[in-house]
Amino acid sequence: METMTEAQIKNMDSVNIKLPNNFKMAKLQTIEEYDPNMIIFLDKQGNVTMIPQDDRVKGQTRDEYNAAPITEDIDGIESASQHQRGSKEMEYARKRIGQVEMPNDIQDSIREVLSEYDKSLIRTDALRLYGSLRSTGALEDDNSLVLPTKRLKSGSGDMGAKGDKPIPAHILEYGHRESMAYIAAVAPSSYSAIKNVLEEVNTRVPDLQIKTFMDFGTGPGTGIWAANEVWNTPLQYTGIDASLAMLETAEDILGVMSSKGTPIQNVTFKPFLSHGSQAVKHDIVMSAFTLSEITTPALRKSTLEHLWDITNDMLILIDRGTPSGFKILAEAREQILGLDADRIKTKPKYDDFGHILPEEEPPKREPAHVLAPCPHDKVCPMYASLARDSQWCHFSQKVQRPDFLRKTKHSKDNYEDSKYTYIVLRKGARPVFTLPSTPITVESSQPQPIEPANGSTKSEEDSSTKRKKYKKPPPPPPVTYDNPEDMFAASHAWSRIVVPPLKKDGHVVMDTCAANGYLERIIIPKSQGKIPYRDARKSMWGDLFPHAPKNSPVRKEAVKNMLDDEEDGVDKSAKRRPPGISPEKLMKRLKQKEKKQSRQKVSLDEIDGTKSRKTKQDKHEDIIFDV
Repeated sequence: METMTEAQIKNMDSVNIKLPNNFKMAKLQTIEEYDPNMIIFLDKQGNVTMIPQDDRVKGQTRDEYNAAPITEDIDGIESASQHQRGSKEMEYARKRIGQVEMPNDIQDSIREVLSEYDKSLIRTDALRLYGSLRSTGALEDDNSLVLPTKRLKSGSGDMGAKGDKPIPAHILEYGHRESMAYIAAVAPSSYSAIKNVLEEVNTRVPDLQIKTFMDFGTGPGTGIWAANEVWNTPLQYTGIDASLAMLETAEDILGVMSSKGTPIQNVTFKPFLSHGSQAVKHDIVMSAFTLSEITTPALRKSTLEHLWDITNDMLILIDRGTPSGFKILAEAREQILGLDADRIKTKPKYDDFGHILPEEEPPKREPAHVLAPCPHDKVCPMYASLARDSQWCHFSQKVQRPDFLRKTKHSKDNYEDSKYTYIVLRKGARPVFTLPSTPITVESSQPQPIEPANGSTKSEEDSSTKRKKYKKPPPPPPVTYDNPEDMFAASHAWSRIVVPPLKKDGHVVMDTCAANGYLERIIIPKSQGKIPYRDARKSMWGDLFPHAPKNSPVRKEAVKNMLDDEEDGVDKSAKRRPPGISPEKLMKRLKQKEKKQSRQKVSLDEIDGTKSRKTKQDKHEDIIFDV
């Protein structure tokens, strides 16, 4: 395209050109460097500037744009109300904290402790440790052998290859060599998961005031490192671990940190828990990656009951993001909430004459609720169908690999994803947020039907021939809260995103765990509004979502495993299945049917609600939406 010279521009004054009223020729101006995230802003005086693309305004000058009213955000940060992009509720509900890096003082202390040991021996012990951690899931299913790699599980590997021998299900006893392998190969990923959970607790609870923190199964002190990094206040820390070698390693790391001027004060390590009158209660009790290493369910239940008794406010449970780890925490959740009372079978008691005594009423449990990740205190829908479904509740956190971890794994990648599952239980009743009751008056502006002379209305006469008109309801507006306490109470009913969202063109599909106790698939279209749609586009796996969907969600019913009905060697589900089909084949068919239903496509018309679905009753009757 040819550009005009200055002489041609001057000669344009003599040309008779009719221009609209209040129109001025824009002057040749130089603007700042182009940014694809910005747009050109032309005000009434013809001045050209660049502003953010989402903050475009019409009919304003640049001075009016810059003079937008300032409001105070929930965190005390001032922001311009005219430039609001996302909601403050979504900022509060966001779980991700970015890539986690261990503090430099802790990394330097670990390097100094590892400098006294052979690096090849540390790698050999780390491989043994990985195999032990991988085999703990087989202890739950009473399997004697597990395959060590995904390559063998998929069938692409050869069992006779070197290093691909089956691993017996076992748990290592942590000595000095295993402790060195743990801090070199496992501690960074464990630290990242613990810090993510503690950051969420610190963000979600506005009035959290803690003085004591206990880490059960502390190992080298990983939970104490994360708690000191999150709160950065003088707390009374207590670390419990049965391995004396682990406790010595933890003391060595803290000793190196103290010698370098970055100590963690008020730390006490013990090899056992106190019981009875000598038991000391703590504000927060945490057990990270420990319950899965307790082999017997009875010992696990008694340990969990004692941890709950010595908790003043909050109990945090974290484990590996595997089906076995999720199963352990789901059972612990039911135990604390008292949801497993109907499944506990007690032996009948008899008197001296052989008569059965009436069952005693179970003692009333202390009220408790789930702070995270569940938005309800009902039975977990994923745990109810875990035996026949491949979906379980777990999350991911990216961690930066230190140099000693890369050398131990013989890897060049400087990051990895730590998969974990967790549950945060708090004493007391679940907070409930109630909207203020305000009288709503609706004035009807629609004209009333005119009654004819014979007394029958016109709508009754033309009901068989006239098309019915239904007005499409508007999308639900985003709810705002006046203070942090209201937002904290309301967040207990927000849905949790349990899988990564599907961000399509014009809409976002999210699978959530809802407050009604079901897994629901919600769709947030672009037509719902700028703020809810942007929040949906920026949402991630594990976040809470504060907005209600425009259309009704699709609920996934929890179906129990048909093999769970087998008692005393009798399959009760045999009467319900077709003859000649085994339970395994029937479960395979149900899984295939469920996958087929989940792959059904949804058109954009159905998402926005602009396309009506006709039923058999409405076969001869059309529905028109007034938009």
